[in-house]
Amino acid sequence: MNSLNHLPGPKATPATKLNIPRRWWHLVLDTLLPARCLLCGLPSGATRLCDGCHRDLPFSGTQCRRCGLPLGTPEDSSCGRCIQNPPLFTRTVSPLQYLYPADHLVQVFKFNRQLAAGRILGHLLCETVVNQDIALPDTLIPVPLHPLRMARRGFNQAFELGNYVGKVVGVPLLATGLRRSRNTTAQSGLSRKQRRKNVRGAFYWTGRVTPGRHVALIDDVMTTGTTLTECARVIKKAGASRVDVWVPVRAVPPGHI
Repeated sequence: MNSLNHLPGPKATPATKLNIPRRWWHLVLDTLLPARCLLCGLPSGATRLCDGCHRDLPFSGTQCRRCGLPLGTPEDSSCGRCIQNPPLFTRTVSPLQYLYPADHLVQVFKFNRQLAAGRILGHLLCETVVNQDIALPDTLIPVPLHPLRMARRGFNQAFELGNYVGKVVGVPLLATGLRRSRNTTAQSGLSRKQRRKNVRGAFYWTGRVTPGRHVALIDDVMTTGTTLTECARVIKKAGASRVDVWVPVRAVPPGHI
């Protein structure tokens, strides 16, 4: 008798008992229990975002290639501020503005741990990368959390996004190089000057980046860009030749174009 027959098999499910092929079983489940839109509750399919809510998303439109802020021009280029004072990152990829319902998706993903919202944001980011033929980096690097904040929150939303996006577009995720040395105050509510001071020296790199590497930082939202700028400074100092920023959502300052 083959000894493998004595090993416990997979737990029987209604599908295996009835010898129903897995794809048909999933079809039955989708019919009886259709996936619901995360925003309105209507049937949505696997994306968890119905067509109506997708149309309501605040897509960015034309934007500055460097900082991701909206432009009043028909084509993406660099804004005057980035031309005069170029940031440390070369390109910002951001499909959505931080307005409803994109802001809701970010909040429930980050603070309520709704990973389905993170997958929606990651999917939209991947669509932008593919549709705009964005140059793929050699490596994706998530913005790290301090261990204390990681312990309180239970997960790093930037890592979850990077893990999803990296698998879809075929770019490896490096989550061990960039570290946070200080448990900084939350950036929300701080002025731009306070934000710069808050994160200055808050990150460090372990090991080395292969010289000439093209890296993309990934996070859930970009507000003023001070955290991402500090991360880019550290990564460039470690040897990267180019740093891009990939974020599904970009906050737009009041009164901007």
